[in-house]
Amino acid sequence: MHCPRCGLGQPSDHRFCLSCGARLPTELLPAKGPKVSRWFRAIPVHAEDRPGSMLRVSRYLDEFDIETDEGSVTVPAHHVRFSFWLEDRAVCALSIPDDEAEALSAFLAATVAGSESREQIATRPTG
Repeated sequence: MHCPRCGLGQPSDHRFCLSCGARLPTELLPAKGPKVSRWFRAIPVHAEDRPGSMLRVSRYLDEFDIETDEGSVTVPAHHVRFSFWLEDRAVCALSIPDDEAEALSAFLAATVAGSESREQIATRPTG
């Protein structure tokens, strides 16, 4: 778990950041569902980029149901969800199927490794 304000790694049972004292939202507590998640700190590269932005990437391994006051929702298995956070709340999210996530992973790894030219990576069809 990482603080959404300063990005410092936190013990999973803490409610406040050890560094800046920010409240750690309950969404950052260890998952109770059949998924794995990882947080990534954003870097400001544009004047409108807000400090404290984070990206949470969750891979859903098994289908499960969530019960709320408004009703129930079935969360499907075999997809990856990208959630964009400002401080302690998600502002938008998007999900892609596992095969697209694997294609994204290959794209990122090839770009970092430099094993192909940028033109080849950018124009390669997926799926």
